Amino acid sequence: MVVGRRYLIRQTSGDLVELSHRDFDRADDRIAPIAGLAGRCVEMVSVVVVEAPDHKRVVSDVAFTKVYFDADGFVDVSKRDLMIRLMLESCADRRPPAAARDRKSLTGFAHRARGRLDREFRWRPDRAVLNEVMIRFDLPLSDRLAPEALTAEGAGRSGADMKPTVH
Repeated sequence: MVVGRRYLIRQTSGDLVELSHRDFDRADDRIAPIAGLAGRCVEMVSVVVVEAPDHKRVVSDVAFTKVYFDADGFVDVSKRDLMIRLMLESCADRRPPAAARDRKSLTGFAHRARGRLDREFRWRPDRAVLNEVMIRFDLPLSDRLAPEALTAEGAGRSGADMKPTVH
């Protein structure tokens, strides 16, 4: 099974352009910056395409998110770390609490984390963007990816709201 990642970023003009996963990985690993994205918050579509042993390709996952780049053009480490921390904190109320009274405090804690994660890192694209993504990746959706995940209401849902992806 071959798993591939494809990225599209939304330009200031509104156009979606492909961003090489190699370039993104190098900027994320602080190996090579992407000068054109320096100091920007970029709306990004991440698409995971899986090729099964029978050579049938399917879209396994689609995510709409905001990615922050620092002044040098690298992925902003502090923002990335904040996103990861908020993702972990947002799951706090999904773990079994030690005592019933802990459940209420965990729920509030997780709710606040989900709210901040949503405000700072979630991108809710409009129907035109969703259509463009579907046209660009003219592949069937995997059984795991619910069709409503690519509607204006479902786009960019957090991983906690979706079924897990197995790679």
